[in-house]
Amino acid sequence: MAANHEAKQKMIPVVTIGGINVISTLIDFGIAALIYLLVALTINLEFGYAGVPNFGKVLFVAAGGLLSGSLSYYLMAWILNIRGSASDLLQNQFRLHNSMDLALNGHPLLNWGIFLFMIAIGASCGGIFGFLASYPAIRLREDYLAMLLLAAGEFFLIFVQAYSPITDGPNGLNIPDILGFTGSTLDYRKVVLLGLLALFTLGVYLYSERVARSPLGRTMRAVRDNEASSASLGKNNVAIRRNILIVSSAICGIVGALVVTQQAYISPETFTRQYFTLYPFVVVILGGAANNFGMVIGAISFEGIIDFVTNFQTYAGSHNISIPIDLNAVTPIAIGSLLILVLYFRPKGLISEKPSKTLKKSELLRIKEQVEKNEKLNPNNGLADSDEGKIGSSADHPP
Repeated sequence: MAANHEAKQKMIPVVTIGGINVISTLIDFGIAALIYLLVALTINLEFGYAGVPNFGKVLFVAAGGLLSGSLSYYLMAWILNIRGSASDLLQNQFRLHNSMDLALNGHPLLNWGIFLFMIAIGASCGGIFGFLASYPAIRLREDYLAMLLLAAGEFFLIFVQAYSPITDGPNGLNIPDILGFTGSTLDYRKVVLLGLLALFTLGVYLYSERVARSPLGRTMRAVRDNEASSASLGKNNVAIRRNILIVSSAICGIVGALVVTQQAYISPETFTRQYFTLYPFVVVILGGAANNFGMVIGAISFEGIIDFVTNFQTYAGSHNISIPIDLNAVTPIAIGSLLILVLYFRPKGLISEKPSKTLKKSELLRIKEQVEKNEKLNPNNGLADSDEGKIGSSADHPP
């Protein structure tokens, strides 16, 4: 066991510059940036393309994360044939948690089974809450909708804290550690999580790009810019908003499941409005709405600024550097200043929205060649049309 643990310790190289473990810092940076990017991509689908201001993103992330984590705990208790009421299982959670982890470490397939179960529950819960949120979304104006979803997110967190079977109230719940096979090496565990996040982020990004470049993406822009015009062209604005909310919320539910996978612990404080609503919206504003590549630039830039401010706070505190403001207030001041600067100098973000491409250049050239070919085969068509125009004009204006 000692040799195995030592081998895992050597799997993560240690590169230290100025007393900072560069590899570990980059891993933490990647995890945080990918989580912000995932939530920002869903906001971009809803707000950037469809014009739905969803200020309650924490509701869907928390619903997927908390409910998938809680149900995985009860599922493992059922698999291990541990019977009892919900209160009994929660009161003995620390003893049962060790039994669950031992069972998972001995059966690798069970790890992936529980992981896929959590992903499915996260997506389902997020999608269901998104469906419920779509009803006010199709009836309320943008400003009232934003306030309603903001309040709904806070209500859900308060409900989880008051309803003990989900997370044992404010005490929190130790859920099965499906990344326990990585051993006790913290960095190795983070690498596995980073790989899972990267794969999922790549899939969501490609999906968002495909939607943005499709006729659906152009329809979403039409709904965003002028609902009356899109409705006059036969577009179902209600269905478009409902579907995009359901899909985006399901993605957020999976993000929540991935977050609790890393921590193997859930509580009402696991998800906050600051980290899962405010920060992703800052990423959207910084990168540029209705631009998926802008979300990538925005997430990297935002996390870089946050890390810089955090390191400055640590350095200033350890070296007794005096500044005219409280160190704890540096982060919100930096974020507020960033928003003001971006909105003043780059209101459309670092990368502004680009016109949507309808057809590829090769397809346009093919259509042009086909039209020219038809004109050569039927040269009288244009003449006939012009003669009809002349006859019509002479009939309308007799000499």
